[in-house]
Formats: sequence, C-alpha cells, structure tokens
Amino acid sequence: MPFWRKNSHSSGVDNYRHVERLLRSGREICIISPYIDAYYAATIRRYANRKRFYIISSKLDTKARSILESGVSWLGVVVFAAVVAFVIWLLFVLMLLTLAILLLAGIAVLARIAVFKVFSRNGIRLKVPRHFVHAKMYMSERMAISGSANLTYKGMHSNVEHIDVIYDPKEILEFKKQFWRIWDS
Repeated sequence: MPFWRKNSHSSGVDNYRHVERLLRSGREICIISPYIDAYYAATIRRYANRKRFYIISSKLDTKARSILESGVSWLGVVVFAAVVAFVIWLLFVLMLLTLAILLLAGIAVLARIAVFKVFSRNGIRLKVPRHFVHAKMYMSERMAISGSANLTYKGMHSNVEHIDVIYDPKEILEFKKQFWRIWDS
C-alpha cells in the first residue's frame, strides 16, 4: 500500500473532504447513515450518473427522500407516452375493444416498470429498515469510512465528529460484507 494511502483518522469539521472524495471516486458506493439531509441527497444525486449507490437510512427527511427517489429521464417518459398513445389509437382504430382493455391493463403494469426502471437514470437504491440503524459507514471499491458523522451538512461540516478512513482492501471487503448483511436483513 503506498504511503499516502495508509489508513487514517479525522476528528473535527473537515470530515466532508474524505466522504465527498469517496462519493466522487467509486463506481459502487454503499452508505449507511441514520440521517441524510437534502444537502447530501443532492450531492449523491449529482454524483449518481453512471454509478450505483446503495443507501440504508433510518431517518430521511422528506426533501432528501424526494431527491434520492427522483431521477426519471423525461425524454424516456415522453417516448413511452407516445408509444402508449399510438398503441391505444391503433387498437381503437381496429375496433378491438376487448383486446384494448386487456392491453391497457398490461400497459399500465408495464408503464410503472418502464418509466422507473428502463428509462430511469437513477443509479440509487434506497432501503429504510424497520428497525433503527445507528451505524455510519461509507464504502467504495478503494475506500471505506466509519465513525460518528451522519451524512448531513452539520455532521460533515460543523459538528466535531470522528471518522476512520480505511484504504486496506481486506478491511474494505469486511465492511462491504457487513453492509450487504444489513441490506439483506
């Protein structure tokens, strides 16, 4: 491990530097934080293009949840709506009312899937567990962070918090195993 990539600790109000480097650098980012505010939800949204974020959070504020769950491509929605309109028009033109009703029901089911899955640019998967999760862990392929700092502006910029920054691949793998156990439970 290069000398500049040794595990380190940070105590204070500059924890955001490590966390934001992790959010920018990884392709698959796993986050556990009981609290996430709108500031960091928008930060995640900004970095979510062509990445996968897996987030476990117990207490998302309404605005943060809205930001994290948005991300539908409006071009995709317009194209999908045009295709649906054409199919409906075609079915009625051909006077296949019964078939039209069955196909409309199928289209309604597929619309939910297509709009939010096929046309979505949202690489964010969010879980809100039934039980309160108090852990704070942030992981990418090359870096893991654990400590007391929530993923909120105050937690990263103004509270005095302590975090451990880990670069050791074996330790990162252990963190990820722990994350996926919580995700699957």
